[in-house]
Amino acid sequence: VRGGLPGFVLDAPKRKRSKPRRRFDLSLGANGAEMRLPGIPQVAVGWRFVSGLLVAALLALIFHLWNSPMYQVTQLEINGLRRLDTRDVTTILGLNGETIFSIDVDVLEQRLAETFPEFSTVAVEVGLPAAVKITVDERRPIITWLQDGRTLLVDANGIAFPKRSEADQVPPLMVAASMSPSDEMPDEETQATATQFIPVEMVSAILSMSGHAPSSSALVYDQLRGLGWRDAQGWDVYFGDVRDMGQKLILYNAIAKKINDEDIAPALVSVEHIHNPYYRIDK
Repeated sequence: VRGGLPGFVLDAPKRKRSKPRRRFDLSLGANGAEMRLPGIPQVAVGWRFVSGLLVAALLALIFHLWNSPMYQVTQLEINGLRRLDTRDVTTILGLNGETIFSIDVDVLEQRLAETFPEFSTVAVEVGLPAAVKITVDERRPIITWLQDGRTLLVDANGIAFPKRSEADQVPPLMVAASMSPSDEMPDEETQATATQFIPVEMVSAILSMSGHAPSSSALVYDQLRGLGWRDAQGWDVYFGDVRDMGQKLILYNAIAKKINDEDIAPALVSVEHIHNPYYRIDK
């Protein structure tokens, strides 16, 4: 070190060493004679290279699975239908030709429940290569509700759902209503969801009333006067609720006898209140 700087050493820059080449010597058969072949560089395969190959392979596999006809839905298995047809359900789902990997089970179950209020339960299962199984439980209609020229079907829990076609069979127990318990019939959008249309207690009252009404008489409902039936002689009789039904029937039979004896043509008879029965004659 020159220049009066004792103890200070300049480190020379390190030269980047190339990876050693593997040496090959080929013996020529003579004593001490050999030929040196060109060196072959050693190639080290790192984790980045391996992971890149794996990613490329996975992408190719996903592309194959997504576009392969083997995994495209062509047929659905639907169990539990009674009133509805399989085509009604498949049209709403629109899964024909969709890949099995794009199906969201929760979305399909919600779509079916919102579109078909007659389904009390909906379960969707998917399986490889392209299996879709749908299991539903249809509500059983027991009452046909007629109002404003429209027809609704009601089950034992008071849930209403629409009549799907003219060929759709309806329960023989029919109620002709001047207004619904909620003041109005559900519109088309509300009708497409499972909502409580009438209370369960009212369903029981309708079933009980049907046991007292003449077989040829249709049940009627008015929000103010309650339940009754349309008498075959041309008037409506209202009983309110089904409490004290035995006494109300005795009272109504007495009023009906008086009407027939006096040749009266009433439009309405009310025995809603035992102590205040009446009949009304429309002019």
